[in-house]
Amino acid sequence: MALIVKQLPTVIASRSGQTALEICEFDGTERVPNRDAVAFVYGVRLAPNAAQRRLTVIFSGTVFYVKPEAFGLPDYGDHDQNFGTFALAAIGDYLDDAGLPEYANDLHVPQIEVFSPHLQAWADRDRAPDEVIETYLAAHGFWSWKFGHETWTVGPPDQLRLRSDLKNTGRLIQLGEGQDWNVLKRADDAVTLKPTSEFLRRTKQGFQTAASPATPPPQSDTGSEDPLPERPAYVYVDEVRIADLKRLEQRQYDLRKVIALCEELNLCYRSQCHHAVAALTRALLDHVPPIFSAKAFTEVANNHPGGKSFKELMQRLDGAARKITDAHLHTQIRNVESLPTRTQVNFSNEIDALLAEIVRVLS
Repeated sequence: MALIVKQLPTVIASRSGQTALEICEFDGTERVPNRDAVAFVYGVRLAPNAAQRRLTVIFSGTVFYVKPEAFGLPDYGDHDQNFGTFALAAIGDYLDDAGLPEYANDLHVPQIEVFSPHLQAWADRDRAPDEVIETYLAAHGFWSWKFGHETWTVGPPDQLRLRSDLKNTGRLIQLGEGQDWNVLKRADDAVTLKPTSEFLRRTKQGFQTAASPATPPPQSDTGSEDPLPERPAYVYVDEVRIADLKRLEQRQYDLRKVIALCEELNLCYRSQCHHAVAALTRALLDHVPPIFSAKAFTEVANNHPGGKSFKELMQRLDGAARKITDAHLHTQIRNVESLPTRTQVNFSNEIDALLAEIVRVLS
Protein backbone atom coordinates (compact mmCIF):
# COMPACT_ATOMS: atom_id res chain seq x y z
CA MET A 1 0.00 0.00 0.00
CA ALA A 2 1.20 3.50 -0.77
CA LEU A 3 2.34 5.85 1.93
CA ILE A 4 -0.12 8.65 2.74
CA VAL A 5 1.05 12.10 3.77
CA LYS A 6 -1.80 14.27 4.99
CA GLN A 7 -3.79 15.95 2.26
CA LEU A 8 -4.91 19.55 2.65
CA PRO A 9 -7.09 20.94 4.03
CA THR A 10 -6.44 19.24 7.35
CA VAL A 11 -6.79 20.08 11.03
CA ILE A 12 -3.99 20.13 13.57
CA ALA A 13 -4.88 19.89 17.27
CA SER A 14 -2.84 20.35 20.40
CA ARG A 15 -2.17 17.16 22.35
CA SER A 16 -4.32 18.47 25.20
CA GLY A 17 -7.21 19.17 22.83
CA GLN A 18 -7.66 22.75 24.00
CA THR A 19 -6.59 24.44 20.75
CA ALA A 20 -6.58 23.63 17.06
CA LEU A 21 -6.26 25.26 13.67
CA GLU A 22 -7.03 24.30 10.09
CA ILE A 23 -4.35 24.16 7.41
CA CYS A 24 -6.36 25.27 4.39
CA GLU A 25 -3.72 25.28 1.67
CA PHE A 26 -0.03 25.23 0.92
CA ASP A 27 1.09 28.48 -0.72
CA GLY A 28 4.55 27.30 -1.70
CA THR A 29 8.09 27.95 -0.50
CA GLU A 30 10.06 31.19 -0.26
CA ARG A 31 13.69 32.02 0.38
CA VAL A 32 13.99 34.00 3.62
CA PRO A 33 15.70 37.34 2.92
CA ASN A 34 19.19 37.71 4.42
CA ARG A 35 19.09 34.22 5.95
CA ASP A 36 20.11 30.74 4.92
CA ALA A 37 16.57 29.48 5.36
CA VAL A 38 13.48 28.42 3.44
CA ALA A 39 9.91 29.26 4.45
CA PHE A 40 6.95 26.95 3.87
CA VAL A 41 3.90 29.19 3.58
CA TYR A 42 0.43 28.01 4.57
CA GLY A 43 -3.04 29.47 4.59
CA VAL A 44 -4.66 28.73 7.96
CA ARG A 45 -7.85 29.37 9.89
CA LEU A 46 -7.70 29.74 13.67
CA ALA A 47 -11.40 29.00 14.16
CA PRO A 48 -14.30 27.60 12.15
CA ASN A 49 -15.63 30.23 9.70
CA ALA A 50 -12.73 32.59 10.54
CA ALA A 51 -10.85 34.46 7.85
CA GLN A 52 -7.87 32.71 6.32
CA ARG A 53 -4.41 33.96 7.36
CA ARG A 54 -0.84 33.16 6.43
CA LEU A 55 1.52 31.14 8.60
CA THR A 56 5.13 30.21 7.79
CA VAL A 57 7.35 27.37 8.93
CA ILE A 58 11.02 28.27 8.46
CA PHE A 59 13.64 25.57 7.96
CA SER A 60 17.30 26.44 8.29
CA GLY A 61 19.48 25.73 5.26
CA THR A 62 21.28 23.02 7.23
CA VAL A 63 18.05 21.16 7.92
CA PHE A 64 16.68 21.69 4.44
CA TYR A 65 19.56 20.01 2.64
CA VAL A 66 20.33 17.16 5.05
CA LYS A 67 18.59 13.79 4.73
CA PRO A 68 16.18 12.91 7.58
CA GLU A 69 18.18 9.78 8.42
CA ALA A 70 20.99 12.05 9.64
CA PHE A 71 18.67 13.04 12.50
CA GLY A 72 17.33 9.54 13.09
CA LEU A 73 14.02 10.32 11.37
CA PRO A 74 12.17 8.26 8.74
CA ASP A 75 12.29 9.13 5.06
CA TYR A 76 8.75 9.59 3.77
CA GLY A 77 9.57 9.15 0.09
CA ASP A 78 10.89 12.42 -1.26
CA HIS A 79 12.06 15.85 -0.18
CA ASP A 80 8.64 17.53 -0.47
CA GLN A 81 6.88 14.82 1.53
CA ASN A 82 9.56 14.90 4.20
CA PHE A 83 9.39 18.62 4.78
CA GLY A 84 5.63 18.82 4.37
CA THR A 85 5.44 16.27 7.19
CA PHE A 86 7.99 18.14 9.31
CA ALA A 87 6.16 21.44 8.80
CA LEU A 88 2.82 20.05 9.98
CA ALA A 89 4.49 18.39 12.98
CA ALA A 90 6.23 21.67 13.86
CA ILE A 91 2.92 23.54 13.76
CA GLY A 92 1.46 20.92 16.11
CA ASP A 93 4.42 21.29 18.50
CA TYR A 94 3.87 25.06 18.45
CA LEU A 95 0.23 24.57 19.48
CA ASP A 96 1.43 22.33 22.34
CA ASP A 97 4.07 24.80 23.56
CA ALA A 98 2.66 28.24 22.82
CA GLY A 99 -0.99 27.95 21.81
CA LEU A 100 -2.49 29.57 18.72
CA PRO A 101 -0.30 31.89 16.66
CA GLU A 102 -0.85 35.57 17.41
CA TYR A 103 -1.37 38.21 14.73
CA ALA A 104 -0.47 41.84 15.42
CA ASN A 105 -2.32 43.03 12.33
CA ASP A 106 -3.59 41.86 8.95
CA LEU A 107 -0.09 42.03 7.44
CA HIS A 108 1.70 40.17 10.22
CA VAL A 109 2.74 36.59 9.37
CA PRO A 110 3.85 34.48 12.35
CA GLN A 111 6.94 32.33 11.87
CA ILE A 112 7.63 28.91 13.36
CA GLU A 113 11.36 28.18 13.14
CA VAL A 114 12.68 24.63 12.73
CA PHE A 115 16.40 24.08 13.16
CA SER A 116 18.40 20.86 13.56
CA PRO A 117 17.77 20.58 17.35
CA HIS A 118 14.02 20.41 16.62
CA LEU A 119 14.51 17.44 14.30
CA GLN A 120 16.84 15.81 16.78
CA ALA A 121 14.23 16.34 19.52
CA TRP A 122 11.70 14.34 17.51
CA ALA A 123 14.16 11.47 17.26
CA ASP A 124 15.02 11.64 20.97
CA ARG A 125 11.45 12.15 22.21
CA ASP A 126 9.95 9.48 24.45
CA ARG A 127 6.80 7.77 23.24
CA ALA A 128 3.69 9.46 24.55
CA PRO A 129 1.76 7.47 27.21
CA ASP A 130 -1.42 5.72 26.11
CA GLU A 131 -3.64 8.22 27.87
CA VAL A 132 -1.99 11.12 26.00
CA ILE A 133 -2.44 9.33 22.67
CA GLU A 134 -6.10 8.59 23.49
CA THR A 135 -6.74 12.24 24.39
CA TYR A 136 -5.03 13.35 21.20
CA LEU A 137 -7.07 10.98 19.01
CA ALA A 138 -10.29 12.28 20.54
CA ALA A 139 -9.15 15.91 20.19
CA HIS A 140 -8.08 15.40 16.59
CA GLY A 141 -11.44 13.86 15.72
CA PHE A 142 -13.47 16.50 17.52
CA TRP A 143 -11.65 19.51 16.05
CA SER A 144 -11.72 18.02 12.56
CA TRP A 145 -15.51 17.81 12.85
CA LYS A 146 -15.64 21.30 14.37
CA PHE A 147 -13.86 22.70 11.31
CA GLY A 148 -16.28 20.92 9.00
CA HIS A 149 -14.27 17.82 8.06
CA GLU A 150 -16.13 14.52 7.80
CA THR A 151 -12.96 12.47 8.33
CA TRP A 152 -9.44 12.87 9.68
CA THR A 153 -6.15 11.10 9.05
CA VAL A 154 -3.67 9.99 11.68
CA GLY A 155 -0.36 9.95 9.85
CA PRO A 156 3.36 10.75 9.94
CA PRO A 157 3.12 14.27 11.48
CA ASP A 158 1.09 12.85 14.38
CA GLN A 159 3.55 9.98 14.81
CA LEU A 160 6.47 12.41 15.04
CA ARG A 161 4.73 14.48 17.71
CA LEU A 162 3.62 11.44 19.74
CA ARG A 163 6.72 9.38 18.91
CA SER A 164 4.30 6.53 18.37
CA ASP A 165 4.26 4.43 15.21
CA LEU A 166 1.03 3.28 13.60
CA LYS A 167 1.30 -0.17 15.15
CA ASN A 168 1.24 1.29 18.67
CA THR A 169 -1.35 3.96 17.88
CA GLY A 170 -3.40 1.42 15.94
CA ARG A 171 -4.10 -0.71 19.00
CA LEU A 172 -5.65 2.36 20.67
CA ILE A 173 -7.59 3.19 17.52
CA GLN A 174 -8.91 -0.37 17.57
CA LEU A 175 -10.36 0.18 21.06
CA GLY A 176 -12.68 2.88 19.74
CA GLU A 177 -13.49 1.30 16.40
CA GLY A 178 -17.22 0.96 15.82
CA GLN A 179 -18.16 3.03 18.89
CA ASP A 180 -16.08 6.20 18.52
CA TRP A 181 -15.09 6.03 14.85
CA ASN A 182 -14.93 3.82 11.81
CA VAL A 183 -11.76 3.12 9.84
CA LEU A 184 -12.25 4.17 6.23
CA LYS A 185 -8.73 3.67 4.86
CA ARG A 186 -5.48 2.10 5.97
CA ALA A 187 -2.03 2.62 4.49
CA ASP A 188 1.50 1.73 5.47
CA ASP A 189 1.88 4.72 7.76
CA ALA A 190 -1.57 6.32 8.07
CA VAL A 191 -5.18 5.58 8.86
CA THR A 192 -8.27 7.62 7.95
CA LEU A 193 -11.12 7.70 10.47
CA LYS A 194 -14.71 8.92 10.48
CA PRO A 195 -16.21 9.85 13.87
CA THR A 196 -19.55 8.48 15.04
CA SER A 197 -22.36 10.76 16.18
CA GLU A 198 -22.18 9.27 19.66
CA PHE A 199 -18.45 10.11 19.87
CA LEU A 200 -19.04 13.72 18.78
CA ARG A 201 -21.84 14.26 21.29
CA ARG A 202 -19.67 12.88 24.07
CA THR A 203 -16.42 14.67 23.23
CA LYS A 204 -18.17 17.98 22.58
CA GLN A 205 -18.65 18.29 26.32
CA GLY A 206 -14.96 17.70 26.95
CA PHE A 207 -13.44 20.19 24.50
CA GLN A 208 -15.31 23.39 25.21
CA THR A 209 -12.38 25.78 24.83
CA ALA A 210 -12.82 26.95 21.25
CA ALA A 211 -10.01 28.09 19.04
CA SER A 212 -10.48 31.78 18.32
CA PRO A 213 -8.48 34.27 16.29
CA ALA A 214 -6.10 36.48 18.21
CA THR A 215 -7.47 40.01 18.58
CA PRO A 216 -5.22 42.64 16.97
CA PRO A 217 -4.03 45.37 19.35
CA PRO A 218 -5.40 48.89 18.93
CA GLN A 219 -3.55 51.16 16.51
CA SER A 220 -1.51 54.05 17.79
CA ASP A 221 -2.33 57.66 16.99
CA THR A 222 0.23 57.64 14.18
CA GLY A 223 -1.45 54.69 12.54
CA SER A 224 1.55 52.44 13.08
CA GLU A 225 1.24 49.13 14.88
CA ASP A 226 3.74 47.66 17.30
CA PRO A 227 5.03 44.19 16.45
CA LEU A 228 4.32 41.32 18.78
CA PRO A 229 6.87 40.96 21.57
CA GLU A 230 8.99 37.83 21.61
CA ARG A 231 7.59 35.08 23.78
CA PRO A 232 9.36 34.96 27.18
CA ALA A 233 10.24 31.28 26.64
CA TYR A 234 12.53 32.31 23.79
CA VAL A 235 14.43 35.02 25.70
CA TYR A 236 17.73 33.92 27.21
CA VAL A 237 18.95 37.24 28.62
CA ASP A 238 16.22 39.37 30.15
CA GLU A 239 15.70 42.56 28.17
CA VAL A 240 15.62 44.48 31.44
CA ARG A 241 19.23 43.47 32.16
CA ILE A 242 20.35 44.52 28.69
CA ALA A 243 18.61 47.87 29.17
CA ASP A 244 20.38 48.29 32.55
CA LEU A 245 23.76 47.66 30.91
CA LYS A 246 23.02 50.17 28.15
CA ARG A 247 22.13 52.84 30.71
CA LEU A 248 25.41 52.48 32.58
CA GLU A 249 27.87 55.31 31.91
CA GLN A 250 31.27 53.69 32.20
CA ARG A 251 34.70 55.07 31.49
CA GLN A 252 36.70 52.23 32.99
CA TYR A 253 35.13 49.43 30.90
CA ASP A 254 33.56 49.39 27.45
CA LEU A 255 30.39 47.32 27.82
CA ARG A 256 29.53 47.15 24.13
CA LYS A 257 30.83 43.59 23.75
CA VAL A 258 28.95 42.45 26.88
CA ILE A 259 25.76 43.90 25.43
CA ALA A 260 26.45 42.39 22.00
CA LEU A 261 27.04 38.95 23.52
CA CYS A 262 23.75 39.20 25.42
CA GLU A 263 21.83 40.22 22.31
CA GLU A 264 23.44 37.44 20.26
CA LEU A 265 22.54 34.94 22.99
CA ASN A 266 18.89 35.93 22.63
CA LEU A 267 19.05 35.69 18.84
CA CYS A 268 20.67 32.24 18.89
CA TYR A 269 18.43 30.90 21.66
CA ARG A 270 15.32 32.03 19.80
CA SER A 271 16.66 30.48 16.59
CA GLN A 272 17.45 27.15 18.33
CA CYS A 273 21.18 27.54 17.59
CA HIS A 274 22.12 25.70 20.76
CA HIS A 275 25.80 25.13 19.95
CA ALA A 276 26.09 28.89 19.48
CA VAL A 277 24.32 29.52 22.81
CA ALA A 278 26.83 27.31 24.60
CA ALA A 279 29.76 29.06 22.91
CA LEU A 280 28.43 32.56 23.58
CA THR A 281 27.78 31.73 27.23
CA ARG A 282 31.40 30.63 27.54
CA ALA A 283 32.55 33.80 25.75
CA LEU A 284 30.60 35.97 28.18
CA LEU A 285 32.11 34.21 31.20
CA ASP A 286 35.62 34.67 29.81
CA HIS A 287 34.98 38.35 29.02
CA VAL A 288 33.72 39.82 32.31
CA PRO A 289 36.23 38.81 35.09
CA PRO A 290 38.13 42.18 35.06
CA ILE A 291 34.92 43.88 36.20
CA PHE A 292 35.29 41.87 39.42
CA SER A 293 39.08 42.53 39.62
CA ALA A 294 39.74 38.93 38.59
CA LYS A 295 41.73 37.31 35.79
CA ALA A 296 39.48 34.28 35.24
CA PHE A 297 35.86 33.45 35.92
CA THR A 298 36.84 30.74 38.40
CA GLU A 299 38.15 33.52 40.63
CA VAL A 300 34.82 35.34 40.36
CA ALA A 301 32.90 32.18 41.25
CA ASN A 302 35.06 31.37 44.28
CA ASN A 303 36.18 34.73 45.65
CA HIS A 304 33.76 37.54 44.78
CA PRO A 305 31.99 38.79 47.95
CA GLY A 306 28.48 38.60 46.49
CA GLY A 307 26.93 36.37 49.12
CA LYS A 308 26.40 32.62 49.41
CA SER A 309 23.62 32.42 46.82
CA PHE A 310 25.60 34.39 44.24
CA LYS A 311 28.63 32.17 44.85
CA GLU A 312 26.60 28.99 44.33
CA LEU A 313 25.09 30.32 41.10
CA MET A 314 28.48 31.39 39.73
CA GLN A 315 30.06 28.07 40.65
CA ARG A 316 27.34 26.31 38.67
CA LEU A 317 28.10 28.58 35.72
CA ASP A 318 31.81 27.93 36.08
CA GLY A 319 31.28 24.18 36.39
CA ALA A 320 28.21 22.94 34.54
CA ALA A 321 28.11 25.57 31.80
CA ARG A 322 31.79 25.08 30.97
CA LYS A 323 31.49 21.29 30.94
CA ILE A 324 28.45 21.36 28.64
CA THR A 325 30.23 23.80 26.33
CA ASP A 326 33.34 21.61 26.24
CA ALA A 327 31.25 18.51 25.54
CA HIS A 328 29.71 20.06 22.45
CA LEU A 329 32.48 22.28 21.12
CA HIS A 330 35.59 20.20 21.74
CA THR A 331 34.35 16.67 20.96
CA GLN A 332 35.40 15.21 17.63
CA ILE A 333 33.00 13.47 15.27
CA ARG A 334 31.66 10.08 16.40
CA ASN A 335 29.52 7.30 14.95
CA VAL A 336 26.50 8.50 16.94
CA GLU A 337 25.92 12.09 18.00
CA SER A 338 23.48 13.76 20.40
CA LEU A 339 22.70 17.43 19.81
CA PRO A 340 22.22 19.90 22.67
CA THR A 341 18.66 20.88 23.57
CA ARG A 342 17.21 24.19 24.67
CA THR A 343 17.04 22.89 28.24
CA GLN A 344 20.63 21.68 28.32
CA VAL A 345 22.19 25.02 27.35
CA ASN A 346 19.81 27.14 29.42
CA PHE A 347 21.74 28.94 32.16
CA SER A 348 19.57 32.04 31.91
CA ASN A 349 18.91 32.28 35.66
CA GLU A 350 22.62 32.21 36.48
CA ILE A 351 23.44 34.66 33.68
CA ASP A 352 20.75 37.03 34.98
CA ALA A 353 22.33 36.92 38.47
CA LEU A 354 25.77 37.60 36.94
CA LEU A 355 24.53 40.57 34.94
CA ALA A 356 22.63 41.95 37.93
CA GLU A 357 25.87 41.87 39.94
CA ILE A 358 27.76 43.56 37.11
CA VAL A 359 25.20 46.36 37.09
CA ARG A 360 25.47 46.67 40.89
CA VAL A 361 29.28 46.73 40.88
CA LEU A 362 29.53 49.27 38.08
CA SER A 363 26.82 51.50 39.52
